[in-house]
Amino acid sequence: MAENDGHSGVVTASSWPQEARWLHAGIAVGVTWQIWSSLWMTPQWERADYGSLGGLLFNAHAWIGLMTALFILWQWLWIASDRRIRRQFFPWRGPWRPVLADLQALARGCLPAGGPRPGLAALVHGLGLLAITWMAATGSAIYFFLPQGGALPGPALDTLVPLHKLGNLVVWIYWCGHVAMTLLHALRRHAIWGIFRLW
Repeated sequence: MAENDGHSGVVTASSWPQEARWLHAGIAVGVTWQIWSSLWMTPQWERADYGSLGGLLFNAHAWIGLMTALFILWQWLWIASDRRIRRQFFPWRGPWRPVLADLQALARGCLPAGGPRPGLAALVHGLGLLAITWMAATGSAIYFFLPQGGALPGPALDTLVPLHKLGNLVVWIYWCGHVAMTLLHALRRHAIWGIFRLW
């Protein structure tokens, strides 16, 4: 079943495809774990001692980060496979009308419709994907330069860690905004929960 997106005559699916739902679940769980675990983990670079709770959290952060990076790579491959999806997430050369219409609706106090459609939400998802891709790429690189056997961190790690931390605030802002908009849609009783249905 399909429906008109109400902006430009583009017909979009009325529900998220299963692949999108699995990608959303994997990335949402992974990113949520990553940002919250980062508050309490203690990477002890000099001794590589991961026996404490903070050290165990750091170890889990590293491994779950690698798994999340695989989901993010899968997301990029999924986007690359379909021109319509690329234009929804990254409308650099258009269509901008759905985004502008959503901004006008927000200015009037109306939330845009959810679901797989072009517009402001899709654009924000695309920008969020860029931010978490940065974190996944730098975090994965850090993993392969971690000191082993009590070795001191090298210059590569000294460069990568600040680059990784650079995107931290952006991802926190994106995560908080994403959760807040989900709750706001839920309070308005909008049909947004289809993205969470895996089967």
